[in-house]
Amino acid sequence: MPAYDYSGYDAAAKIKRGVIIADSERHARRLLKEQDLLPDSVKEVSKAHSGAIFRWRETRVNNFDLAVLMQQLAILIQSGLPLEEALRVTTEQAETDSQRRMLHSWRSEINEGRSFSDALSRSPYKIPDNVIAGVGVGEESGHLHKVLQRLAEDIEASAENRKTLARSMIYPLALLATSLIVIVIMMIWVVPKITIIFASSDRELPLVTKLVMGLSNFTTEYGIVVLMIFLSIMVTVKRLLRNMDRRRRWHQILLGMPGFGRWIYMANVADWARSLGVLLSNGVPALAALKISSGVLQNSYLRGQLEAVTEAMRQGSSLKNALDRNLSSSGFLVQMVASGEASSELDKMLLRVSDYYTLRLKNAVDVFMKLINPILIVLMGLVILSVVAAVMLPIMDMNNMI
Repeated sequence: MPAYDYSGYDAAAKIKRGVIIADSERHARRLLKEQDLLPDSVKEVSKAHSGAIFRWRETRVNNFDLAVLMQQLAILIQSGLPLEEALRVTTEQAETDSQRRMLHSWRSEINEGRSFSDALSRSPYKIPDNVIAGVGVGEESGHLHKVLQRLAEDIEASAENRKTLARSMIYPLALLATSLIVIVIMMIWVVPKITIIFASSDRELPLVTKLVMGLSNFTTEYGIVVLMIFLSIMVTVKRLLRNMDRRRRWHQILLGMPGFGRWIYMANVADWARSLGVLLSNGVPALAALKISSGVLQNSYLRGQLEAVTEAMRQGSSLKNALDRNLSSSGFLVQMVASGEASSELDKMLLRVSDYYTLRLKNAVDVFMKLINPILIVLMGLVILSVVAAVMLPIMDMNNMI
């Protein structure tokens, strides 16, 4: 049976929202009335998330939510509960409405006789292809709980890599943005009120005072213009990057940046290696696993290189040789893959590669955060000291004259 998003009023005239499973919209409204709710809006889940611009397949899920649900389902299935019953129990224990709606959508598809992998692929929430492929193999092999547990670990590790990479940029940018806002406020409202007495005097002002007053005048007169130009550039760049070729070139430039480019590389290779290792260990054919794991990469330039690796494998090359030709910047990865192919333990070697790059990324970001924090604080202190000096030096000079 399909799932429906609903909103309705209870006896106290308070709005309530949730998800209900019913045969039809009319059936859903009848069930809501039996619960003493006056239906206001009832829409099928897949339709509720659709729109003229955004298709329902583009509704993303939170990776940590997905990992939690996979872990709960794995535990319940391992304890002997059928899949449909495990989904019902997990739905009742869901912590958020988004989790509950997602579980309802899966359960409604399974109640119609579809497999769990088909339910995930037809869900109004965009489930990663590697998860769908892994679940399909788990259903066929009869070890669904083991596959779900490994997929949950894979999702958590990938999400943690993205979180680590984002943390390396969010904190410095937030600190710089806060500092810029404080400086703009000082230049527009504080500095003009204090330095107005200096502008009318005939005394020669210190250089730092002239610079601060000039910056204050520029910010007051042209600050809005500069802000509009900056926003226009950001919007233009975002539109330009919708083109796949431009986005690929931009991602290639990012990979070439000192420091940050290497972090992007490590995060993407760690995600690819872990996804490929999990798929291979679950019994997914090598070519299919390579194609699916390439899709998890956020960097389109790296994705193109690994798609070339897949094509080389399809033509009969070994994974080691294909990586050596298309991803030669990672000698460690190539050597580990060669050892895995030689020992028939490629999946284990790939998981070790993922752990290695994950650890390196975490350590590199931790060192960067420890270094950037005092540097930014010192720079902020110098800016504030310059403003204070620009104000105090003329005042001290006037006192000396008196």
